[in-house]
Amino acid sequence: MPYGQSVNRRLLAGALALSAVFSAGCAKRQDVYRVQFENSCSADVQATFAQALTLLHSFEYPEASKLFGKAVARDPSCAIARWGAAMTLWHPLWAPPSPAELEEGARLLAETRGLKMTPREAAYIDALGVFFASADPATHGARARAYEDKMNRVYRAYLDDPEATLFYALSLLATADPRDKTYAQQFKAAALINWVGDAHPAHPGVLHYTIHAFDYPGLAHLALPAALAYAKAAPDSAHAQHMPSHIFTRLGMCEQTIASSRDSIRSAAEYTERAGLAGQYDEGLHSMDYLMYALLQTARDDEAAQLLDALGDIEKTNVDNFKVAFTYASSPARYALERRQWKEAKELPLAPATFPWNDFPWAQSINNFARGIGAARSGDLDAARRELATLQDLKGKLSDATPPYWREEVQVQIDEVRSWILLGEGKTGEALEAALAAAEREDAVDKHPVTPGEVLPARELYADMLREEGLNAEALQQYELVMQGSPNRLNALLGAAYAAKGAGEAAVADDYFERARIQAKDGDRNRAGLY
Repeated sequence: MPYGQSVNRRLLAGALALSAVFSAGCAKRQDVYRVQFENSCSADVQATFAQALTLLHSFEYPEASKLFGKAVARDPSCAIARWGAAMTLWHPLWAPPSPAELEEGARLLAETRGLKMTPREAAYIDALGVFFASADPATHGARARAYEDKMNRVYRAYLDDPEATLFYALSLLATADPRDKTYAQQFKAAALINWVGDAHPAHPGVLHYTIHAFDYPGLAHLALPAALAYAKAAPDSAHAQHMPSHIFTRLGMCEQTIASSRDSIRSAAEYTERAGLAGQYDEGLHSMDYLMYALLQTARDDEAAQLLDALGDIEKTNVDNFKVAFTYASSPARYALERRQWKEAKELPLAPATFPWNDFPWAQSINNFARGIGAARSGDLDAARRELATLQDLKGKLSDATPPYWREEVQVQIDEVRSWILLGEGKTGEALEAALAAAEREDAVDKHPVTPGEVLPARELYADMLREEGLNAEALQQYELVMQGSPNRLNALLGAAYAAKGAGEAAVADDYFERARIQAKDGDRNRAGLY
């Protein structure tokens, strides 16, 4: 029976088996794995096409696009290289393509008409054609699901083709509902990946997509072997150097996240120079935010400040996309909020001023959220109300193409700022009710891959509010819930320690204090609450 027809229990068994394959096989494979894809193109473009496809599996879209274009230039009859170039425009797990990208993808696929190709190549091109059938961003979800259905047919028609299986698995991850906490689609994708991984354990798609399939609380440990192997399997990819940090962050492995992120930032800088890009490669900024998160969880505040300065020195990136927007907004916000510097957060500027923020209202909202929480928690309720009004205005600017996570997160930010305003107005019951509702709303939707975690978890803010009101036992319970989803969050550890102390649980308090201080042993001893 094909993996796609198995029940969740068997899918989980397959995922566990995949972990065993990684542990036994990938640690021994240090060489870069080159993907093989039999096609009808001329012999002198085969190596170029294989390299491009290898990079495509690692989401190295700019370089993969160049190589697919090189294959077309050398062999104008190479239809499948045009398919590859169109694939680099989609970015299934990131943000929907722009109308211009959709039009370009359709143009590339239209060029394949009349070219000689195998039935298998034609099936790949036909499947992708349904995704690029419209340039309307509002139809993104329907087109992604249509592509998933088409790739299911390709996979079933070519069960001996590992590429068909992996691209079908990726389509399942692309259409997974972030509200589905059974993770049925992710388990189904993982089982398909396991099928390929049994024969090709070092395939970059196997390693990469396994990480994405299990990038969730309670599942991340299943991808740890893949995370440890992926960077070695694709050393020429800044994204591959970065991806292990997704799993390390989910497991609270701060030191490993720091090392992985630094490797990726360095790799991105080298690629920027090697490729002659007009601006900093965006993958480096993506890794900067993961590094910022990990540095702050270990109280390395001086290093975090240096990283923030380095981010501010980046005047231009190779592209103004959602990853860049998120990092520009989130990293400064994290730096102020994680250190609980409320007045600093209240004055946080939105930078750089030249960035097209109007194209990313959900990212801009992060700045207003930080300013609103900072204002409310430092007692400036009028300023907090102004930020709340701006957040509500930004919510109205979200388009139909905005991913569900960002839609929900902007509403969560609105509810969080409103709850702290209510608390400042002395409306404690309403404040606690609003803060709890925000926490429940945020927990109902899984995070987007671009972020290591919420800029400030709603449930942690709810726990803070409970503790401020002297409800220490309840606060302790909430901090512990935060750590179930975000292990080793420093402020949750410290909050739990103080809540336990306030609830009269001295031994529990001592344990949390010890854990926090061990985690921050190389950090800033002046971090609030540590000593």
